[in-house]
Amino acid sequence: MPDRNVALVVGSSGLVGGSIAGHLQGQPGWDVIGVSRRAGASPAPGWRHEAIDLLDAAACERAAERLGHVTHVFYAGRAPGADPAGERAANAAMLQNLMTALEPVATGLRHVSLLHGTKWYGSHLGPYRTPAREDDPRSPQPNFYHDQVDWLTRRQRGRGWTWSSLRPHIVCGVSVGYPFNLVTTLGAYAGLCRAKRRPMTFPGTPECWNSVSQATDVGLLARAAAWAATEPGCAGQSFNIVNADYFRWRDLWPRLAEAFGVEPGGVESRSLAAEFETDAPLWDAIVRRERLLPFRLEQVANGAFADFLFSAGWDDMSSTAKIRRFGFGEVVETEPMFDAMISELRRRRIAP
Repeated sequence: MPDRNVALVVGSSGLVGGSIAGHLQGQPGWDVIGVSRRAGASPAPGWRHEAIDLLDAAACERAAERLGHVTHVFYAGRAPGADPAGERAANAAMLQNLMTALEPVATGLRHVSLLHGTKWYGSHLGPYRTPAREDDPRSPQPNFYHDQVDWLTRRQRGRGWTWSSLRPHIVCGVSVGYPFNLVTTLGAYAGLCRAKRRPMTFPGTPECWNSVSQATDVGLLARAAAWAATEPGCAGQSFNIVNADYFRWRDLWPRLAEAFGVEPGGVESRSLAAEFETDAPLWDAIVRRERLLPFRLEQVANGAFADFLFSAGWDDMSSTAKIRRFGFGEVVETEPMFDAMISELRRRRIAP
């Protein structure tokens, strides 16, 4: 019987990690082990879960005793933090703790995949060179993406395994509990607008309304991660991975409102984080009236994330020339992607 690939998917309870785990589980020749901090996470049928606090080096060492057959690591874990320095230190330590414990026992390890993003270029700080290319200068403000790549590059020297990294932007999918999910946030916002009998106005800035942006379908990201982890030419490489097109919110917004069955509106700058705080009782009433799944508003909508996203007054554009040149040519268009995800969101009774 041929050897099987064994994937260790870190952050498997999140949108990105869960999508990678689900994709691999559906491929022949793959076994999947999911890792997240919380015990009792519900994996998809066919793969097991390990609850590991990656900030605890001793816990990583104990868990590693059960992970000696791992061949591929897909690292989508993240510890968010309000303090940038603390967030950076924690996320660097998590990867180091895991790999330091795992590598000595996983003698068949072949590849480590890092899931990062366009913050590598400073997309969260202000205008940057666009379209961003993988060899562009790093963000002027160091972050844990840089720390993880630098540490992993040093660790890999002279060893038999390889690494790669992917840089998506606005990862979109249908998932509850992921703190940066734009799709579910839009669904809740649209439902609240309908209940208030008001148009679905754009809550961001005029500059963001008119700027160029981009998104990454989470399924596309999962397939790209599997490809990069098994394609020898991708060793030691980083790739931008976004949908095949770009958009402006002013053009996309009416289509989103139509898909949700709400009247579209123009720019009405305000804080969704503040608005959602007062809208929680209204959301509970919507859930009861529409017979939605009983999720609280904070479980499906992140107003602070939306406020941040819709305040960027500069273009976000990544070049996909490199990943195509290396052989990954899948195409996802953004408007049909949102149409399909909104339909799925409503089919699953997560949004009205």
